[in-house]
Amino acid sequence: MVRRPRWTAALASAVLVPVVPVALATPAAAVVAGTNVLYTVDAQFDEGVLQDVNHDAPNNDQLQLDRTSVFFPYVNIAASGRGTMVRIDVNTGETVGEWFSAPSGRGRDPSRTTVDRLGNTWFSNRAESSDVDGDGNPDGSITRVGVVVGGTRANADGSANPAGDYLAGPFAYNTCVDRDEDGLIATSRGLGDIRPWTNAGGADNDGGVATAADECLINYTRVAGTNTRTVAVDANNDVWTGGADTEHEKVSGGTGDPVPGTEFSLGCGGYGGLIDQAGTLWSARYGNNLLRYVPSTGTGACLDTSHGDYGLGIDPMTGHIWHTTVGSGVVKELDPATGNVLGSYPHGNTFAQGVAVDRDGNVWVAHSILGGGQTTVGHLRTDGTFVGNVTLPGGAGPTGVAVDTNGKIWVANLNTNNAMRIDPDAGPIGGDGFPVGAVDLTVDLGAGAAPYNYSDMTGSVLGEITAPVGTWSVVQDGGVAGQTWGRITWNTEAQGSVPPGTSITLEARASDTEAGLAGESFVPVGNGTLFSLTGRYIEARATLTAAPDGTSPVLSDVRIQTAERSGVFSCQATALNLAGIVVARANPPDVPCVDDQEQVADVNLNAGILTVRANVLDATTDQTPDTLTGSPPTAGDKATATARVDSTKVTATLVTVEIGVISSTATAECVAGPGGLVPQFTGSSTIASLKINGVSVTVGSAPLTIPLLIGSLRLNSTTTTATSVTQQAVVLDTLLTDVVIGEAKANVEGKPATPGGNPCAVA
Repeated sequence: MVRRPRWTAALASAVLVPVVPVALATPAAAVVAGTNVLYTVDAQFDEGVLQDVNHDAPNNDQLQLDRTSVFFPYVNIAASGRGTMVRIDVNTGETVGEWFSAPSGRGRDPSRTTVDRLGNTWFSNRAESSDVDGDGNPDGSITRVGVVVGGTRANADGSANPAGDYLAGPFAYNTCVDRDEDGLIATSRGLGDIRPWTNAGGADNDGGVATAADECLINYTRVAGTNTRTVAVDANNDVWTGGADTEHEKVSGGTGDPVPGTEFSLGCGGYGGLIDQAGTLWSARYGNNLLRYVPSTGTGACLDTSHGDYGLGIDPMTGHIWHTTVGSGVVKELDPATGNVLGSYPHGNTFAQGVAVDRDGNVWVAHSILGGGQTTVGHLRTDGTFVGNVTLPGGAGPTGVAVDTNGKIWVANLNTNNAMRIDPDAGPIGGDGFPVGAVDLTVDLGAGAAPYNYSDMTGSVLGEITAPVGTWSVVQDGGVAGQTWGRITWNTEAQGSVPPGTSITLEARASDTEAGLAGESFVPVGNGTLFSLTGRYIEARATLTAAPDGTSPVLSDVRIQTAERSGVFSCQATALNLAGIVVARANPPDVPCVDDQEQVADVNLNAGILTVRANVLDATTDQTPDTLTGSPPTAGDKATATARVDSTKVTATLVTVEIGVISSTATAECVAGPGGLVPQFTGSSTIASLKINGVSVTVGSAPLTIPLLIGSLRLNSTTTTATSVTQQAVVLDTLLTDVVIGEAKANVEGKPATPGGNPCAVA
């Protein structure tokens, strides 16, 4: 017998980190350090997370879409009796977490789960139908749990502790939200470790997870469908919901909020559902039975019980819909384009609930809690051939079945509080020479679990739809808090291509902690276009979308860069300058500004008619921060120049000028402006005392010009331009020579590539 490759082969080629078994213990993707990093060869792309994209030979060193989707290595089981959802590693059988399905005081009793493209699990609450918003219409509810792969168990202070209540990065993958911004993810350790969801003061009654202690609880949404069952994810990663009142509506996969204008009811459906390859919503059982609804046209119909009346599955190869009949012993095959019945086939028992179809042409039917609780799963082929019944040793009341990422089958047994994994290649040989299948792993869910759970609990229904979309994402560490990221460039190499009908889009988000990234929204960025995101860590996500005929775009390379400042500060301080004779000058080059200091105890100079004596001359320049490289612009960044002279005596023919302590300061500083940070220039000086030919003159810090027989004496002079400030405490102009005492300058300068730039802006 020739079988199609198992999902393990698909995973190996796709290099999808979240579904590689070892990723749970040893993350294969880690944070990439750097402020200017190029990703262009296989090893570099593998530093990120590949979802439904690959760099398979012969198309190495580039990314293109997989031919089919892969999905995460978990089965997500609604423990209806405990009001929780349990997540199990399909490779090991380890329970990796358990979460409440709703806040305290609200209806729980979850029964259906489904997995979105990011690995998050949506599940619905059958026991919720209250009108908490007071609009006269009762509402149901759904909840979403994020997924985190990798990390190290830790205490609240971040110290390692295998039994700690927190996960510390680095993470291979994370969608959980660090709500308290402590840099850690507080989340369940496994079965029975259910964190409180207090709903104090009814804060989360109408939606939200503000009071949830577990940070992997990322959405609680009130929806139109009461006693909600249906949760089905579409190709855009939005989720369609439905309930006992046959009300259906779409919830955004991005925000977790209902999408306005999508609510409808045709008087049927709401029990359990899926989205098919064409984007059509199928929702079972309530009212007039099976709903078939086309969201793109807003049209649909109710199909009677001759089409089946319970569980729904989809053939990933043909797109045909499979629908069980709860008490007649047959499962129906439907044409997805019309809803017409294509076939009706026995499945080995009188009763049936959940149904799933794998990629190898096998149909698996859960034989139900009815009739005292069945103990088998029916196995038939998509051509209707009955293969045989899989016995469930120690299992009774199977309600739900699903295909995992390895092609094995999971079944939830309500009566025995356990879940079982079936190997399709094991067991005796049955009809048409196919193995019947046999249980190879049993997972105890604990007392009172009551796992009702017939739905897409592995994500296979979404994963089995040929992927029109794939993503590559990476987290990069800029090294400092508040790092400013500013440019992502892609497809600069010849093999990069975006054929007609395809697209490549890039988004990014930033946070000062890795754990905080999931709490930020992605924003779109243009190819090579300047943007501004602030945070030590940046997460970039490339989304590749296929053309309707399946043609894939090619992503050849991605470069992620910080936004470098478009300019620098310059600064200089001079204590004394007599006709070009300079004494005590800090930062003589002027550009760029650096920290410097020059001191001279005393000086006696002659130039032309002037003699200058000065004591304790000091010049200082200072830049904050000391280096601008790798440091994003921040309010308070500045360059400061200061000149000080304790005493000065200037003598010339018929004139003697005696000056006490003078101090002069010039500053260029980044301050908040209408469009962001801008440079602001300030200058000031003070003159403690002044005597001219023995007569005291009051000066202080105000500008003043005094005419003398030999020229003029200018005091406290400030000269400001669009890019500079120069402060001069004392300037004596004569016809033959000049003396400047206490000069400070601060400027902003552009760079060669950005001549009009400044250090308060990025380029």
